[in-house]
Amino acid sequence: MPKSFIARSIFILCIALIVAAAAFIGMKVFDQKPTSSQSSSLIGGPFNLVDHTGKNVTEKDFLGKYMLIYFGYTYCPDVCPTSLTLLSGAMDIVEEKDPELAKQITPVFITVDPERDTVSAIHDYVENFYPTMVGLTGTTEQVAAAAKAYRVFYQKAETEESSEYLMDHSSITYLIGPDGLYAKHYGHGTESDKMAASLIDILSK
Repeated sequence: MPKSFIARSIFILCIALIVAAAAFIGMKVFDQKPTSSQSSSLIGGPFNLVDHTGKNVTEKDFLGKYMLIYFGYTYCPDVCPTSLTLLSGAMDIVEEKDPELAKQITPVFITVDPERDTVSAIHDYVENFYPTMVGLTGTTEQVAAAAKAYRVFYQKAETEESSEYLMDHSSITYLIGPDGLYAKHYGHGTESDKMAASLIDILSK
């Protein structure tokens, strides 16, 4: 057999092995899930808002406890009440199973409709849900900055038939750790028992 043929065959085999190895490594890289540090750099951050008692607060006021954050608005006809009811139900389950764990979580409702959601409106609204829930509002600019930090989409949806308006917005509940960094999120419709089980698992570690 000619040496040139053998040399070409070896060369082609080596190239094939290199390509296969590169493909394998590439698949492993794309299969990897984002690390907590990567997620925390994408979701969450500083905010400067006003709570439902009229007190100015920042993210630093919540350090040392977990925050369970939901962005919505008080005029929301169905999505927000449903999400906050499920969130409150999860907190009830956590409290029933381990009251001390429940004390480590502060449920937080942040409005995306600061034009209508005044301090008093937020105050009356959060009273319908978990007892320790904190409601937050602020200026249009302050709310926009907070929503941007948490990658929350929202926009006004006006109709010609009515002077009233609805708000289109993403519906995600975020769990932020005691260090102020992203820990987990729950999609719209996550059942209370599943959320509670996840919270207990995370806080018990």
